[in-house]
Amino acid sequence: MSHRGVRPAWKAISYTGSSAVAMRSVADALRGRFIDVWEIEAWKNFLLRSVSVFGKHATRFAAKQLILNSIVEPVWAERIMANDLASWAVSLYEDLNWPWNAIIVGSPAGGVAHLALAMGVPFLSQSFSSNYRCSVPVDDVRAYQAFGERLSGQITSRNSDLAVINHYDPLHDRLAIKHCNRIRYKLLDLPVAYRSFIMNYVRPGGTIFFSNCRYAWPSYFTGERQWFQVGGLGSVNPWAFIQGRPEFAELQAKTGHNHWGLGDRMAFDLPEAEWGTQPPLRETVKQFADQYGYRFVGLEAGHPRDFSVMAFDVWKRLFEDAGIEPQGVLIETGTQVAPLAARLGRLLPLWLPGSYKDSVTFLRDMTTQFPEDKPVVWLPQPDFAPSFDSATWEQWLEPLAGKAVLPMGARRRSYPQDPAALLSGREEIMQWVSKNLAEIPNTLAPGKLVEEAIAARLRP
Repeated sequence: MSHRGVRPAWKAISYTGSSAVAMRSVADALRGRFIDVWEIEAWKNFLLRSVSVFGKHATRFAAKQLILNSIVEPVWAERIMANDLASWAVSLYEDLNWPWNAIIVGSPAGGVAHLALAMGVPFLSQSFSSNYRCSVPVDDVRAYQAFGERLSGQITSRNSDLAVINHYDPLHDRLAIKHCNRIRYKLLDLPVAYRSFIMNYVRPGGTIFFSNCRYAWPSYFTGERQWFQVGGLGSVNPWAFIQGRPEFAELQAKTGHNHWGLGDRMAFDLPEAEWGTQPPLRETVKQFADQYGYRFVGLEAGHPRDFSVMAFDVWKRLFEDAGIEPQGVLIETGTQVAPLAARLGRLLPLWLPGSYKDSVTFLRDMTTQFPEDKPVVWLPQPDFAPSFDSATWEQWLEPLAGKAVLPMGARRRSYPQDPAALLSGREEIMQWVSKNLAEIPNTLAPGKLVEEAIAARLRP
């Protein structure tokens, strides 16, 4: 993968994780490119496109290969350094036109990526992740937690400016847990690489937006700056992952287990591992902005999808101020994203966190703001281990009834376990944009206009 460079920590970064994809998608869009999330070799590309015709077993085998492709050996945990993670992030924006009038720093989300692209500026995330090779029974929470705690201790002992979360989601990540242990990192300070990047490439007096997501999740403290999270964003109450529910009991009974919690420890509501902002970075960034003469604007969200509402509103304002009509709506799901399509295809962007029923509910609420008689360009995300809270194809289409829905890459007969959709979505949306090219004129989308649109909704 081209972004894996010379510093040791770079090899351990999961470049297909949600945070990395948010940053990569912005960097590629600023270059006028559509992000290729997986960057798979040609022969693997062909295999993924063909495998679904051989049934579910072949499909799951292909999904396993994708997981194995993102795994690193546990020894790499010893090489994680906070500033190296940050250096990887800033390396994504090398050779781009600068200086910029603004930058976004903070929690990742697809909506944050769309806000950055609306301004034509970079996004630097607080969060990173790694998938370390590990083989434990999928419902053995103790074995998974013990393995992750050893890695977390190695990392925090060398990084006083990192928080480490061992993330265990036996509902949505059942296939991955069989092969890897997911570790997420949160920057607690503004690294030297981020400070230097801002001072060198953001104009004096420019704006630092901070995406602050207050979304919380019950988690266990397991050590200094270490915690363990069970479950992840979907349509299930967060505390149910610890307290239990009948659907979980059915899964656990099949593997001889009866719970996913750590019964001898107490859980607390803490910043969610994938999307939540970990203090004190917001205050640190504000102090940095004040010290060096930048304007600070907080983008405050209680849930990652709140950034999607902000981005939808900002792009709508851009179209209105430019006196042009959008050609439709772009719906992205999870890491199936193409933010450049919003600009090149004049589409109102709406990012949904995942392929869950909760996302369908959010989509239904947002359809009242969709333009009439315009197509909906949809990038569905495959799910190779669908759960009871996953949305079906029919459930996705229900709130879009009466609209021209254009699914990019996914096939109804194969959804959601469709490996080809991971690759075909990018190609098909590129084709659609090329046939419907209607880019917003550059003179009508300066960063200042977007700053004002955001500032009108939020307090600095």
